[in-house]
Amino acid sequence: MQSIYNQANELVAYQYQNLILHPENYSVLGLVLGNCVFNKDAKVLGKLFHQKVHDLSGQVLAIRDDNTLPLPNGFEPDECIIQGWQILINIKDHTCPWVTEKETWSETSFAQLLYN
Repeated sequence: MQSIYNQANELVAYQYQNLILHPENYSVLGLVLGNCVFNKDAKVLGKLFHQKVHDLSGQVLAIRDDNTLPLPNGFEPDECIIQGWQILINIKDHTCPWVTEKETWSETSFAQLLYN
């Protein structure tokens, strides 16, 4: 499990395998397929590369920590996998548009895109 932070270095999500999880209740908020990031509605949000989530314009949405964390108490991997499958079956196009990496931060927050 890896932490994902916003521009203010606030924890906004975790990544467990290909699942993006809510930082408090560990519900599945999205998926990472290859390097494409999808929300829970199966919509492409951007790409994950160089430990950063970039929106489709290339701006940074979040940064993923390199360090792997132990699984927390109360985390149910099987339940998360079931939630992830529910998203996966709704993804009809697994390709993602080309994204040119930028170093500037997006005005839209990653949390806002995931939580809504």
